[in-house]
Amino acid sequence: MLNIVIFNWNYANFLKKLLNEIKTIVNKPEFRILICDDGSTDCSLDLMKNFISEFNAINVFIFESTEPNLGRKKPYQGQLESLNKIMNSKYFSTSDHYWFMDADDYCNFSTLGPEFFKKIKSKKICFTKVKNITNEGLESNLSIKRTVLESKNLFPSISVTSSIITSGEFLFNNKSYIFDERFDDVWLDSRLNMLACLLKPEDIEYLNEYIFRLIHGSNDSSKMSLLRILRKQIHAHDYFKYIHKNKFMFNSRMCILSILSKCYHKW
Repeated sequence: MLNIVIFNWNYANFLKKLLNEIKTIVNKPEFRILICDDGSTDCSLDLMKNFISEFNAINVFIFESTEPNLGRKKPYQGQLESLNKIMNSKYFSTSDHYWFMDADDYCNFSTLGPEFFKKIKSKKICFTKVKNITNEGLESNLSIKRTVLESKNLFPSISVTSSIITSGEFLFNNKSYIFDERFDDVWLDSRLNMLACLLKPEDIEYLNEYIFRLIHGSNDSSKMSLLRILRKQIHAHDYFKYIHKNKFMFNSRMCILSILSKCYHKW
């Protein structure tokens, strides 16, 4: 079974397109939709509950937070906590696959055919292509400059959350790495991309299917400050070294980041 795992926090303004696409797979036996709401304070949770009721959706389930989320000190922890809930629930199986999807993104699920399912079933992790869409409707392809297959000495270009499909077996085998709390600002997508570097090439697939990613104020990385970009690079370096048992990386960028990491943690 393919589980569509949707991460939502106050995305009521962006949910319409995703729910419209999910409508095409409601109650289909090959799909299960798991909605993880991180304590939304807008009407997005009501929108999803109304959707379930309207379409009598018996394959859509919501994981709700017990407390409203007015803003996390460490936002990256929201997705990790949601995934942990799923892995500790009856909806987790090592024989299933899990497609992660931010609630402001979407995919044309109705176009997915038998070949798609056959392909992902044989892999531990897959990455779809990504098409960015602005509020004005302008589209552009998000290119991956460095795949997980290209280097064992440098972390890959990160394929965004909604492009990642993993096997339950992959998640289970890497649980301690995925949920390690020592690496601030290393988001779920970054962790999964880097952990994929530990796999054999035959366990990985870059797919031709697209997900559509709406660019808006909350997810526009081009507006990230230079200081935060540097911090994220340092934390990504630390995590990548950690999952590789801190071995020396023969790469100039990793060497520079190693020096910066030592200075950063001492400071």
